[in-house]
Amino acid sequence: MDIQTICHIFLIFFGGFFAFQLTFNSKKFAIDLRLDSPQVPYALKPAGFLMGGTVAMLIVTFFQIGIFERTDTPTLLVAMGFFCTFAFIWNMGLFLKVWPTFDGADHHIKNAIRPVIPLIVIIIYFWV
Repeated sequence: MDIQTICHIFLIFFGGFFAFQLTFNSKKFAIDLRLDSPQVPYALKPAGFLMGGTVAMLIVTFFQIGIFERTDTPTLLVAMGFFCTFAFIWNMGLFLKVWPTFDGADHHIKNAIRPVIPLIVIIIYFWV
């Protein structure tokens, strides 16, 4: 098994975990993000479905189902890489207090590190 296959499998499991958490455990996720409004869990569910769709595309390209082949994967991974890069920049800006948080409280470093994990895997995918 080569490194690109391992990276692909890791992204499926990592994205699947967060898609599952956002979809079915959105109340806890909202509390973790310090969002107190009762509407927030309902707003996070569509984000979980979108992430689940991305994971479904990763699964389809991994098993080469239908017209999707492994050559379609880099386009999806480039889009994910851009998203993770911008999410990391935004969260580091909040942590370093470049931008104010919505409630004035400190931003946790764990929120800045979460997008770095798939970003490192994507960089490894393209580097090897």
